[in-house]
Amino acid sequence: MTIHRTALTLASTFTVALAVPSCGLMAQSSSAQESAATTPRLTVAKGQYLSIIMPEAKTDGDAARQTYYRQALPLGQKFGLKREAQLKIDNAVVSNYKPSGLIFFSYPDQASEKQLMNQPEWPAIKAQRPKAWNELRIYSAAMQDDLDLSFDPDKYYSLVVAWTNPDKPQDYQRYLTGIEKAVHAAGGRFIYKMKTPKMEAHATSLKAPNQLTFVEWDAPNGFAKVQKTQDYKASAPYFRSGVTNVEFYYMSVSGKS
Repeated sequence: MTIHRTALTLASTFTVALAVPSCGLMAQSSSAQESAATTPRLTVAKGQYLSIIMPEAKTDGDAARQTYYRQALPLGQKFGLKREAQLKIDNAVVSNYKPSGLIFFSYPDQASEKQLMNQPEWPAIKAQRPKAWNELRIYSAAMQDDLDLSFDPDKYYSLVVAWTNPDKPQDYQRYLTGIEKAVHAAGGRFIYKMKTPKMEAHATSLKAPNQLTFVEWDAPNGFAKVQKTQDYKASAPYFRSGVTNVEFYYMSVSGKS
C-alpha cells in the first residue's frame, strides 16, 4: 500500500490547521450575479447524478475557458446538465491543490452524463481543459437519497476529501461517527457525504478519493471546539489509521476573511 507523504504528517498538521479560522486565499467571483444577498440552493433527487467541480484557473487561460464554456455547456444542457449552486473556497488548509471555488452541477441521471461523454465532439471539447485550467477536478456520484440544501451566506462550510486506508476501511467512518455529537455541540452539521465518487482530472496522479464530507458551521472556530472534546480525542486514532491522504477546505457563499 502506498501512503502519500502528506497523510503521514496529518496527526500534527491536520490538528493544528483545522483550528485556524477560515482566512486567506480569497476566491474570485465567477459571476456578478452572485452576491452576499444570495442563498444558493442545491436540490437534487434520488437517482440524479451530481457532479462537484473544483477548478484552478490558468492566469492566461481566459480565452480557452470561454471557448470551452461555449462548446461544453450547450451540449451538456441537451442531456439535462444543470448548474445548481456555488461556494467560494476561502482557504485550502490541508492541500497542495488551490482551487478558487466549488460548483455543483446535476444531471437527470447517470445515463444522461454517459450520453454526453459519448458524443463524438466531446473528446475534443474535453481536451481543451489543460489550456484553460492548471487543474479541473470533477467528482461525480449518483444520488442515493433526496438532497435539499440552502447555503447560508452567514454560515461557514468545510469539505474534507479523504482517501481511506484499504487495510482498515472502516476506521474513517468510526472517526466520523465518534465526533458527530461533538460537531453538533460546536454548531456544526454534517450536510452531505459523497461516497466512492468518480474522479476526472488532467494534472494529478491521484486516484479517486473514497469520500467527500461537507459540514456547515455556525462559526469559523467550530472544529477547534470539537478538537477539545473527549469524543474527538477518543476518535482521532481512527482518523490517523483510517486515511492515507486527505484534503481540507474552508468555504463560504461570498468569501470570508
